[in-house]
Amino acid sequence: MKKNIGLTVASLALTVLVGCKSTDSGQTARTEGYKCEQIRTLGSNIPKKRCTTKRQRDEIRRNGQESLRNSQRSGVLSGDDS
Repeated sequence: MKKNIGLTVASLALTVLVGCKSTDSGQTARTEGYKCEQIRTLGSNIPKKRCTTKRQRDEIRRNGQESLRNSQRSGVLSGDDS
């Protein structure tokens, strides 16, 4: 009897886990432009998962380009010839 209960609980847990990984949520992620990647931070070998939307990635890219342009302009305007 205990063996059947354990088997029932295990199969119920498996069903719940499989349901959480359904293709429906994956379809939503693809249509909204989500992308997940493993990031390793400086000083750590443990990767962290970072998920972003296309809009967030575009904004990060624009901010980076603007920051680079600003730093290049300030170097040219100050006449820093180190």
